[in-house]
Amino acid sequence: MRRTVAVVLIALGVFFLAFAPMMRTWMSSSLMKTPLDYYSQTVNEGEVDYFNIEDVEPVENARVEAHSTIRADVASSTDDTVVWDQFTWIKDADTDFGISSTSRRAGHDRVTGEAVDCCDAMINDEAATQAGILWKFPFFPEQRDYDFYETTVQEVVPMEFQGVEDIEGVETYRYVQTVEPTTVGERTIPRSVAGLEGDGDITGDEQFSIVRTYWVDAVTGTPIKVSEDQHRVVVYEGEEVLTLLSGELTFDEASVQDKIQSSEQGRTLLPLLRTTIPVGSLIVGVGLIAIATVLLIAGRRGAH
Repeated sequence: MRRTVAVVLIALGVFFLAFAPMMRTWMSSSLMKTPLDYYSQTVNEGEVDYFNIEDVEPVENARVEAHSTIRADVASSTDDTVVWDQFTWIKDADTDFGISSTSRRAGHDRVTGEAVDCCDAMINDEAATQAGILWKFPFFPEQRDYDFYETTVQEVVPMEFQGVEDIEGVETYRYVQTVEPTTVGERTIPRSVAGLEGDGDITGDEQFSIVRTYWVDAVTGTPIKVSEDQHRVVVYEGEEVLTLLSGELTFDEASVQDKIQSSEQGRTLLPLLRTTIPVGSLIVGVGLIAIATVLLIAGRRGAH
């Protein structure tokens, strides 16, 4: 009888030992992928100075919103790569004046978030080969710097890890990307707009700088909160003569809550599948085999 029980316990122990790595690798890996039907709408808000090109005058301390929509292109995506289309519209929240708009398309790895060169990647309808992390960080991001693609200067600029913070009960890693003033084009404006004497126009360099902060879910890699403090100006003969856009825009509360809710399932299940259940299975498996061994030894002694 003891031998029969021992054999059953050994079989169960082996099952739990085999079950542990299966849970950690196969089942958790199946969940550690960005959805192919991903869709997101976010709003960044803040007080900003900008130049109204219709009224040809600067506007100070305006209440500004940046509305961003991301939609996955299911037809162009694969099991390993998801393709996203993004459109962002920045407007004066009080007057509805459209300050600027941008569009973007790129493919990225569904697990790591790194760029994949495919699928007619573009920025503002111009072909653009993108690299590094594009939008989302990898699952279980590390406390280190990451290469992150900046779309205005169209270069990879490091996202530097700067600490762990709690965002409404969610553990996040804070990463900061700093782009120093960079010339991104030219802008021709009237001398009067630039505050210069005389008639006619001047052509100056359009310079862009930004400090971008991501608070990233420590499990799913989802940005829970995003802040962008940007400065876009016209520089003429070494002097800033016109502010095109300057100020900090941050996720509004609805956007933060949406990101918290959309990442909740992964944040709950993945630690269970990768750690809690596998470790528990190993302990149970070893325990069952140990009990079976004791029963077998006891049975042999009893036989003598």
